[in-house]
Amino acid sequence: MSVVSSSTSAGVDESDVETGEAAAVWLAPLMALAAAGLVTLCLLRGTVSSLVTVWYNSSTYSYGLVVVPLTALLVWRRRSDLKSLPPMTSIVGLFAFLFSAVVWMGGNIADVQEVQHLALIGLIVAMVWTFLGTPVLRVLRFPLLFLFLSVPVGDSLVPTLQQITASVTVNALRWSGIPVVLDDLILSTPSGNWTIAEACSGIRYLFASILVGVLFAGMAYRSWKRRLVFVLASICVPVVANAIRAYGIVVLGYITDNRFAAGVDHVLYGWIFFSLTTAMLVLVGTKWSEAAGETSATNTKPEVLSQGVGSYVPSVVALVAVMVIATSVTRVAGYLWSLPLASSPAARVILPKGWAATPDRDYDWAPHPRAIQSATAETWRYGQRRVSLYQGVYSGGQRGVELVSSVNAVDAASTWKRVSSSRRKVNIAGHPVEVIENLIVRNDERELVWLWYAVGDKLTASPYEIRAVQAKNRLLRHPQGVALFAASTPFLSDPSEASELLRQVLE
Repeated sequence: MSVVSSSTSAGVDESDVETGEAAAVWLAPLMALAAAGLVTLCLLRGTVSSLVTVWYNSSTYSYGLVVVPLTALLVWRRRSDLKSLPPMTSIVGLFAFLFSAVVWMGGNIADVQEVQHLALIGLIVAMVWTFLGTPVLRVLRFPLLFLFLSVPVGDSLVPTLQQITASVTVNALRWSGIPVVLDDLILSTPSGNWTIAEACSGIRYLFASILVGVLFAGMAYRSWKRRLVFVLASICVPVVANAIRAYGIVVLGYITDNRFAAGVDHVLYGWIFFSLTTAMLVLVGTKWSEAAGETSATNTKPEVLSQGVGSYVPSVVALVAVMVIATSVTRVAGYLWSLPLASSPAARVILPKGWAATPDRDYDWAPHPRAIQSATAETWRYGQRRVSLYQGVYSGGQRGVELVSSVNAVDAASTWKRVSSSRRKVNIAGHPVEVIENLIVRNDERELVWLWYAVGDKLTASPYEIRAVQAKNRLLRHPQGVALFAASTPFLSDPSEASELLRQVLE
């Protein structure tokens, strides 16, 4: 009896052994992953800083601050599936890291923040793939894809969303018997005028709804078909709901003679309406919810895990390779940015004879871009006609400068409001160029503004085209600065007359 008792007390729980073996297998890959991540984020700290700055300063993209902790939570939920997996280094993941690093370098040379942010997330996903292997990547595919939602992109959707909101609102008002006239993005009713501004486009509601929709779909459904349907609903519902919200605000203002639905009430009603809409969407989605979690991607037996115990060589080799790639691309980008500008931007626009020029010291109609090295503005008059010209030169050696953003726009000054934005093909100083045509208003004043950029002899309204030219010149070791031009003229009711005047003067 004493012998049996002794052997029993000396016994070891098999589950403890398996847990110990699993921990030993994961130790080297996780340490290598942590070291690689720390080095990469340190080398790309400028990109990390710009991403966090956008999250912190932009009300549209502030949701990015919660994406990272939510991603960590989603990974934690899959820990039981990860315990039985043998982590292994992946050469395919290393090539994915190399590809993302090259993309980041291209975005850095061209100074396109969106590309750098996307590449940064791609680097993080590629590192997980490199050090932990394809089976682990399959298990964590949803959390890692969810992490891409933290990238602030989508500003180009604003004009389209404004047009949708304006069109639906006007048709709904007319169907309700409320007289309304639509002038660009200004709705005129008997109770007053309503402007479908960028804040009324619903872009914030849309992004927030997509975030909630993707998160709910990933946690509530196992079927990718159901996930896709719910995410599509999360995209369509806020667009329609925002148009209904705008219609309701105008109707409420019409009924109450603008005693409600203005100022703070306007914003408050919007967020209450959005919250209710999102809650209803999730409530409907729960009716088709499936069992939490996903089927484990592998049924690997614990005995297989013991094969990798003590093998540190693959992780160390992968760590060295990742560090070499990250260091190389940042050094190349840094060298190219250190090159001095080869030449100044394009020459100033000269108006035809007969136009008298005077300095314009009050050009609050003009864009207000960041990192402008120098700026000049003039007003040209010919009888009763007036054309104002603005030129700003960007600091060519500074990274992270957005050519177009919410603070660069022609309505950056608080006294002016932009009501429409479109593109028009014209000739300027003999060069064909597609300009951005903006209509801005201030009380009873109306101004038509053309906006374009110049780098060398290249004129364009596309900041991405300018960035591509800059990147090519920088790669050829002949970087050039960028000039921003804006021309404006007033009009009474027909913007086509102002557009024709600018065309005649500038061509």
